[in-house]
Amino acid sequence: MTLQDAFDLFRRLGVHPEMMSRADFSASYYRLARRFHPDVNLATPELMANINAARTVILQSYRRPS
Repeated sequence: MTLQDAFDLFRRLGVHPEMMSRADFSASYYRLARRFHPDVNLATPELMANINAARTVILQSYRRPS
């Protein structure tokens, strides 16, 4: 997954990580995880897996020096 794919996924879910601090992004991720987790919602496990993969890519981009 590319960084752009990760941004696109989160934008479709109503989160704009490119405008957030790392802490704000993490808080938004946890809200989405509670909302879309397959044990809580009828969401597919693939959606949660994609959200997790996108989170990993975005957090790695926060670690890279600009």
